[in-house]
Amino acid sequence: MDKEKEHAACVPVKSTHPLYILYTSGTTGAPKGIVRDTGSTVVGLDFCMENVFNVHIGSVHFASSDIGWVVGHSFIVYGPLIRGATSVFFEGKPIVPNPGIVWKKVEQYKVTSLYMAPTAVRVIKKDDYDGEWIKKYDTKSINSYALVGERCDPDTIRWLHKHLPHVIINDTWWQTETGWPICCNLLNEKVYGQIYPTLPGSVTRPIPGYNV
Repeated sequence: MDKEKEHAACVPVKSTHPLYILYTSGTTGAPKGIVRDTGSTVVGLDFCMENVFNVHIGSVHFASSDIGWVVGHSFIVYGPLIRGATSVFFEGKPIVPNPGIVWKKVEQYKVTSLYMAPTAVRVIKKDDYDGEWIKKYDTKSINSYALVGERCDPDTIRWLHKHLPHVIINDTWWQTETGWPICCNLLNEKVYGQIYPTLPGSVTRPIPGYNV
């Protein structure tokens, strides 16, 4: 960056200005190009980063997803930066070179919030059911652990509770079409007046903006 001679200036755009187009997975048999606009994306992601992930200036958010997927767009690239937080980029399986790689990164970067697919957690659980690799690293910096991608089975929720008892486990449900969660727990008590207890297999309640 220091060697660059030209820098692009910030350009004001309308709130309806297209930010990006992202195609759905095509599970319906007809992939659709989702056009995400700028204004509502900033508002939605700012709300979610604050209330769903408890992310603020100085926070370190680690979403172990693919940037090309909607989680990557929303919660690796745009979301943390909108909140003034640090975003950890990670490529590869969560058990390579060993089942402790995620916890190593948590300790290394003082990660405050994690966002992973239940499948990734199950892969770690399979190789480290007794949590021996978790004990090798300092995970005290984590205050929230959110899940996304598919329903999380109760056994995996209980495994996380057992080995990370100080962390709030937050199962979220949404899709490419929405860009941020539809149903989940909210870690900001000011919104609902309380933080709901985590029920294994449940994504708690709809967040403001959705009538489910």
